[in-house]
Amino acid sequence: MKYEITDIYEEDYGCEGIPEDGELMCIVALRDENGIEKHIRLSDSFIKDNSLKKGGFVLLEEV
Repeated sequence: MKYEITDIYEEDYGCEGIPEDGELMCIVALRDENGIEKHIRLSDSFIKDNSLKKGGFVLLEEV
């Protein structure tokens, strides 16, 4: 299904910061063709590597 990216924001790690062997994760807000909104968790590196941005579109099999 095709989803519009309506927002991307960094996950809040509080004062502890990113876990030592973890990576920065982001929450991506999506809206499908029927107007239904969902949120998924993706790594910051995946978002950058795939040039995902607010207002763009992404094809996902299942969310």
